[in-house]
Amino acid sequence: MKKIIPIFLACFLIFSCEPDDNNNDVINNGFDRQALLVNWADNIIEPAYNDFYNNLEILNNSILEFVAEPNEIQLNIVSDNWLDAYKKWQYLEMFDIGLAEAINFKGKINIYPTDTDVILSNISVGNYDLNNNNNFDARGFPAMDYMIHGIADTQDAILSVYLNDTNFGQYLEALINNMLYNTNLIIENWQTYRFEFVESTGNTATSSINKVINDFIFYFEKGLRANKIGIPAGVFSNYPLPQNVEAYFNQNVSKELTLEALEATKCFFIGRHYNSFIEGVSMRDYLNYLPASLESGLSEEILSQFEEAKNQINALDDNFVNQIASNNSQMLDAYDAVQALVVYFKVDMLQSLSISVDYIDADGD
Repeated sequence: MKKIIPIFLACFLIFSCEPDDNNNDVINNGFDRQALLVNWADNIIEPAYNDFYNNLEILNNSILEFVAEPNEIQLNIVSDNWLDAYKKWQYLEMFDIGLAEAINFKGKINIYPTDTDVILSNISVGNYDLNNNNNFDARGFPAMDYMIHGIADTQDAILSVYLNDTNFGQYLEALINNMLYNTNLIIENWQTYRFEFVESTGNTATSSINKVINDFIFYFEKGLRANKIGIPAGVFSNYPLPQNVEAYFNQNVSKELTLEALEATKCFFIGRHYNSFIEGVSMRDYLNYLPASLESGLSEEILSQFEEAKNQINALDDNFVNQIASNNSQMLDAYDAVQALVVYFKVDMLQSLSISVDYIDADGD
């Protein structure tokens, strides 16, 4: 969890600081910060939430059909829809702002590794509240991964579990219902929160741009670099932890999810509209607007490093568990390529934008 630290704002000689209507200190450099926020809200965040919800509904319908009549065809459809929705999630996890932060939305959707003992205990007892954080690692996509790919060794054995015990089907339905419920809360909240979001144009610790950019970097550093690659590869431990890969029970998609997450962060950096090739006002534009950043070519260096990270991840096995077992040094190479982007974002970009980090590292990097 992010911990807030004191923020010290500096006004450089080329800028003059003055209060805006929200009593925020604005770096008056002429860049249209509100246009940036409008693009984020209207063309990226809200469309991504709506598409994610639609994919959850598709997943829900397939789960209902599977639970009503467990069979191989329906189980495969559930698995396909689970992956489709999981890939959409990669475009949302970085936005830990507003109600999403208040209800720990990402903690309800994608905490892994999942706790199979808690899941089985919940199913056995039959009395559980998935919104209770006691179940933080027994819900969301990772729990569903276990329920449709990992509760038995073969697909036939998985089907037998559902055919012989209706409590498993009830838990699967509870998982998707919880995801739908919390996603809908945030979509409804954005109808009113959007105005507050785009009007918060200042340069303070609590203003929208500062919070979103910090959330973006926090996710990139922890959610993408560490969780998807570094922790399983053993960067933060004395040995690799392959059981900590994302989608552990359907291991053939671990690389696919990582590449999707990398693409999502790149799209956000360049301001690309969700599910479109149209590009709006972006962090890249902001950097290119600032003479020092433009002269240094920072945004181009970032985009070049995105390609390097993509190439390094593409070189990995589709199954990160197999990759770690066969050649973990390649996982570490991919980690290093992603880590280079962390430095660009967390040091060079924040310094250029005069934004302070609002969280404290816990892993010593």
